Amino acid sequence: MYAQLGEGARKAFSWIVWALRLLPVWSIALLVVSIAYKLNQLDHQFNVGGMNQWKWYVNIGAAMLASFWTIFLGTRARALALAILDLALSFLMFSDLIYFRYFKDFISVPVLLQAGQVGELQASIWSLTEQGDWFLFADIPVAIALVVWVFWSHSSAKKKNAGIARVQVRGPKTWWRKFVPATLAFVVGWALIYYPVEEQKNGWARGLFVGNWWNIPIYNVTGLLGFHGYDAFRYAKEHWFGDELPQEKIDEAKSWFEDRKKLQKQMESEPLFGEYKGKNVLVVQAEAFQQFVIGQSIGGEEITPNLNKLIGESVYFPNFYHQTAQGRTSDADFGTSCSMHPLPTGSVFIRFAGNEFDCAPTILHDQGYDATVYHAYDGSFWNRNNMYHNMDYDRFYTIKDYEIDEPVGWSLGDRSFFRQTVEQLKMRDNFPFYAMAISLSSHHPFKLPYSDQELKVGELQGKILGDYVQAAHYVDSAIGELIADLKEENLWDDTILMIYGDHDNSVYDWTQYETLFGHPVSDIDKDRIARQVPFLIHLPGDGHAGVVDKAVGQIDTTPTIMHLLGISADPYRLMGVSMLSQAKKSVVFRNGGFTDGSVYFVPSSDGIIANGTCYSLSPDGGAEKTDASACAAGAESAKIDLNVSDRVIEHDLIPSMRKDEQ
Repeated sequence: MYAQLGEGARKAFSWIVWALRLLPVWSIALLVVSIAYKLNQLDHQFNVGGMNQWKWYVNIGAAMLASFWTIFLGTRARALALAILDLALSFLMFSDLIYFRYFKDFISVPVLLQAGQVGELQASIWSLTEQGDWFLFADIPVAIALVVWVFWSHSSAKKKNAGIARVQVRGPKTWWRKFVPATLAFVVGWALIYYPVEEQKNGWARGLFVGNWWNIPIYNVTGLLGFHGYDAFRYAKEHWFGDELPQEKIDEAKSWFEDRKKLQKQMESEPLFGEYKGKNVLVVQAEAFQQFVIGQSIGGEEITPNLNKLIGESVYFPNFYHQTAQGRTSDADFGTSCSMHPLPTGSVFIRFAGNEFDCAPTILHDQGYDATVYHAYDGSFWNRNNMYHNMDYDRFYTIKDYEIDEPVGWSLGDRSFFRQTVEQLKMRDNFPFYAMAISLSSHHPFKLPYSDQELKVGELQGKILGDYVQAAHYVDSAIGELIADLKEENLWDDTILMIYGDHDNSVYDWTQYETLFGHPVSDIDKDRIARQVPFLIHLPGDGHAGVVDKAVGQIDTTPTIMHLLGISADPYRLMGVSMLSQAKKSVVFRNGGFTDGSVYFVPSSDGIIANGTCYSLSPDGGAEKTDASACAAGAESAKIDLNVSDRVIEHDLIPSMRKDEQ
């Protein structure tokens, strides 16, 4: 009997040894299956294009390439490495999901360079997390259990063989046992990525990887892990191994700006050019402030009573659009001040703060203006200290320059922020001045102190859109006090005041909007709600008050300031055109969409123009779908605009353009 038991133990031990020898195969297979399942579930949540067969192949191939190298490790090291790899990939997918809910984009290498800002975003991150998201980590306990089992079985095997002479296979045999399956896994993984991507690049995705104007279509070719691999390659090529830009591409960019100057010069022969020469300019960038709250009421009260009144005394642009991308607030600042498009990945403030641009502070310096910027937060956030120095501001007022006597949200409440900003402007006693004030109170997730929640939001109480409406009402009251302070300090009659929203609020639960509006929200409404932000210009003496229906965007702001102050665009490289000019151009969005006021183009997730949706716009704000061909020329032009802007920024072309014009 004991002999039989001993024989059984030896067979069991032999089976364990045999299973452990096969561990490189089945353990990697388990990881690949688990990762592929998670990627499939994520694809449903992203909802930017179906999980086609090509994306399936690429995802499986990417998982194999991420794990094949573990075959070369020992048994215990391999099990531990695969568990760590599983955890790392799960965390990456979780991060992408949270990031996508806020930005509608994927994490890129330049975004990772901004990782130091994550601490400040904690509240927003947790508000975007859903209970079901933890499925991404559901297999981690299994992975840990397998590691424990491998370590235990390996230890048991050692004890069983204690004192028994063993013949260990070493040398070439051991090497080939690992080299062959590792090579096979690598080749299969590589093939599952290369051939599907090439097939799509030669088909619907032709030219997609040349322009890089939008990450969503790239994801639909490569899948999530493939996107990150391509993004790392793109970053390395751009920053470490990039070739010199061909002279032909430089000449194309120069030619583009020469053509744009023809449109910009039109303002010099139009009304208002130079009418407000020498006046102060105060630009207020309101955090996440959107157009839909203007004129809107809830619970019988106006959400923005002060702005509603100010609009009646100002030049107002109801068809103004933000043009931001991953850089969000910094993108709005960059586009508004420097009249260039943001980058498709990361922030210009982070990636290219040392490059040269023609920005409003520099331009107005040439006219004798004192240029200052105000933001009651850490000066290093969005790399503002460096970027603002390069933009030629005389002084950057940060949180260190403010008394935090009204803590709201991230920092100082806007009421106190505006009041102290006006005091600092008065104390500088440098006129005329150009000042940019960047508010913060209405930042996601819009949690105001209870004492500042003045509206009755009804069914939206406790929901994020209800919190947003409360925050917008608070900002409106702060703007009302700003106006009163400017008047009290005798600045109102000598100051051009511009107010605009920097980007959308990242709230995409459309049922909440339907509750607020009291009617369904169409697809075109969703896109416009997410892109439209308010913009108004109050001129001294309530001059030229009225509504301008022209479609305009953030990059048109600096040319508009130049129009009012009588500054020629000739010496500068700007992409925008004055909002007050009759010159016509489209408002281009970072994803390749655009509107010119008569049509509105929403690109498809595959980036193919013919597959996008084109709307014909009516004067009353209505929109009807029309044939995509009506938007084809505008969409092609939009891609050119974005590519030229990227080229100029990434290769720092403005200095060479200046030399050529001297």
